[in-house]
Amino acid sequence: MIAVRRLRTGDPAARRRAVVAGAALAVVAAAAVAAFVHPAVALAGVVGLAIAPFVLRDVDAAFVGVVAVVMLLPFAAIPLGVGFNPTFLDLALGALYLIWGMRLVTREQARLHRPPLTGAVLLFMGLMATAFVAGLAHGTPTRNQMRVFAEMLLAAGLFLVVGNLIRDAAGLRRVFLAVAGLGTASAVIGLGLYVLPDAWQVQILSTLRVVDYPSGPGVLRFINDDPARLQRATGTSIDPNSFGGMLALVAALALPQLVGHAPLIPRRWAAIMAVCLCAALLATVSRGSLLGLAAALAVIGLFRDRRLLVACLGLGVALVLIAPALPWTAAYVQHFTAGLQNQDRATQMRMGEFRDAARLIERYPVFGVGFGDPGDVDLYRGVSSLYLIIAETMGLVGLAAFGLLMALLGLRLVRAWLRMPPGGLRAVVLGCLAGLVAALVSGVFDHYFFTYPHAAALLWLTVGIGMRATELAPAGVGPPAAGGASAGQR
Repeated sequence: MIAVRRLRTGDPAARRRAVVAGAALAVVAAAAVAAFVHPAVALAGVVGLAIAPFVLRDVDAAFVGVVAVVMLLPFAAIPLGVGFNPTFLDLALGALYLIWGMRLVTREQARLHRPPLTGAVLLFMGLMATAFVAGLAHGTPTRNQMRVFAEMLLAAGLFLVVGNLIRDAAGLRRVFLAVAGLGTASAVIGLGLYVLPDAWQVQILSTLRVVDYPSGPGVLRFINDDPARLQRATGTSIDPNSFGGMLALVAALALPQLVGHAPLIPRRWAAIMAVCLCAALLATVSRGSLLGLAAALAVIGLFRDRRLLVACLGLGVALVLIAPALPWTAAYVQHFTAGLQNQDRATQMRMGEFRDAARLIERYPVFGVGFGDPGDVDLYRGVSSLYLIIAETMGLVGLAAFGLLMALLGLRLVRAWLRMPPGGLRAVVLGCLAGLVAALVSGVFDHYFFTYPHAAALLWLTVGIGMRATELAPAGVGPPAAGGASAGQR
């Protein structure tokens, strides 16, 4: 602090020398990275250093940075080639936590704010740490496993970061719009890539190898990994299922803006967003994510306008009736039907994973095996289910804590929505509730909300926005549930 104060108020020549020295170090570092890693990485580092002062002074820019990485470059990393590649998500989250820490140190924030259910979130994070330590008895985790554990803790901590750095309704609105807008941008990119010829898709996606993405024909994904079958959209998310889960959650956040009073997003733009998000979700052919979105629509319909349920049901019936007449939709429906009948390879593999997960949980029921691998040669940690992967990692204690926490968060959002007067933040609360339901339902068949740090960050960011909205919105009585024009609404 003394050095900083001297640079600010001392001799101008000293400040100039410090700037020159810093610039020289930056040039040397950039040259080394360009020579030993890749010139594009060096350029990105220079740009990052240039914008860092602005990001570290602006909370909105820091939140936008996190959301942009989650939506657009979730797996990007700086390929240092030293066994540990810091990801863009690490840097974005680090900037956000640094801002929060500096505000506490400099007394700009007088005290730590505790959003609703802070204790329950901290308990769950503590159980994650306990499971990690207990898992050390079975073996030492790899560097990547330790990094994922640290990133999962940082992701869960976003709940507290949102509660402390978003100070008013205007700030909350900006973060919400960033999530909805950048999520839609990701959907548009995914759709744009999806309609291009395969060779063009491979060429474009392979350019991301400079940030540690895969390259070559393998970047394209198909049903059951069979190029003769329907292609699955991935956007820049590599995995179609995690891409679909992100789209389902963002769509659930945005859809209440279509039916809410005084929405934050004009209805015309909300409709365009919904179309883009749902179209991209369909292109992922992610069955779990589609079920998650269906559950979110049911929540929005039950709480806001039951006519939405009727419209969606009618649309679903119409699609089922016309699907056999169109080649693309026929293949789509066939894929879903095979899954329901347990006739396709992916579903059969999931059933096998479920049985193996049950064996692991039976052998390690309390705190699981941690974030590493089990010591038993006949067991492995990995299953396509949010709940089973939590039970494998944190045991039944961790699974119970997670289930209770999610239930408490959902109940808090429901109670807040019922008490809030009509307005934009009421639609935000409903969107966060719907997004939480979408994530939990899709989690029955997919694991990414607990294994992919960017997906976990999105989930905890959504919950944090919802809790902060319940605090910032004025208390009041919601609109009547019956009578006149409100007969089908609440």
